[in-house]
Amino acid sequence: MDFEVQSNDGYSILTMNAESLDAQTTPKLRSELVILSGKGVNKMIIDLTKCKSCDAVGLSAILIAHRLCKDGRLFLVGVCEEVERMLSIQRFDPPIVILDNINEAIDRMNN
Repeated sequence: MDFEVQSNDGYSILTMNAESLDAQTTPKLRSELVILSGKGVNKMIIDLTKCKSCDAVGLSAILIAHRLCKDGRLFLVGVCEEVERMLSIQRFDPPIVILDNINEAIDRMNN
């Protein structure tokens, strides 16, 4: 599977297993984001540690996550340079928080 979902108390962690966030991997991720939102989840951690590239379609999934978490929190973890560069071009309001590791994101989510 391209990603795994772990539900915790009040938030979910989506861990990308694919090396690329692209037209092949993004549709299932977008569907999962909508399902989680439908369940009332608006606090998410997306772990991109294994993801080494991202195209415009992949970026759209991050934009969807940002929109769905507007009233909650969204943390991205393990973002590679390419993805970080793509995100820096966008003007997110509020800004997307990028953290170095999953433990830091979990700590911040729980506080």
